Amino acid sequence: MKKKTILTTVLSFITLSTLSIAGDGPVTIKGFRLNSSLIEKDFSMMSETPTRSDIMNYIKKTNPRISYETSEAIAENVIKVSECFKIDPWILTGLIKKESTFNPKAISPTKAVGLTQFTSAGINEVNDQLGLNGTAYAASDSIEYFNNKIKTCIDPTWKQAWDRIAVSKDDPEFISEVKTLIMSDIELAVTYGGILLKTYLIVVDAKHDTKTSEIYFRALQIYNGEPGNAKVEYARAIFRNLKEMYPKKVNFNF
Repeated sequence: MKKKTILTTVLSFITLSTLSIAGDGPVTIKGFRLNSSLIEKDFSMMSETPTRSDIMNYIKKTNPRISYETSEAIAENVIKVSECFKIDPWILTGLIKKESTFNPKAISPTKAVGLTQFTSAGINEVNDQLGLNGTAYAASDSIEYFNNKIKTCIDPTWKQAWDRIAVSKDDPEFISEVKTLIMSDIELAVTYGGILLKTYLIVVDAKHDTKTSEIYFRALQIYNGEPGNAKVEYARAIFRNLKEMYPKKVNFNF
């Protein structure tokens, strides 16, 4: 995930305040107010479900330097997060490959970090959906949904990222500290990636009455956020990764 930009065709209904994305600078933007009727929607797309071995073998094929323990943790969390948030595990795996080639310590030239490549904008969006800034920044339904799913489905001992660090949300080092956590905690990285992807799926679905694969194709472009055709090629690359992994031959119209 690179810079977060505004796709006017999708986000025109949202009032935005100022946005700064360079490096770890501050980001002042309210989270998306998600359609409550879509929060529980199942965005599973493919009929087959990957096993832990399927994902681990794909990680080994992609990046042989990743240890068995790390690939196992990635696979387990992809399956768990996808099941809990009702998103497609093939897409989430393909996204992680595209973003970081499964390297938890990956850092991009734009200072995006971790498996799912979080920038300041992405961290702030997820923190808003988890309730860091209250209902002024995200709908109460989505805050309740994401926190309930984490506690009941992902990790009952979960502690919010902002409660794991020594600085407050207003501290200039806040984003940097959260990024360090994301690079050191696979469960946190995959969970944050899952929340962000689910958020964008809901945003797209609320605006476009179309099939699930097209919703993913549009949502992935928001996740990437690069200008022009770059975000389109990014989404296509993730679907190519899915086709590479999937046990049956599949085709998409993009």
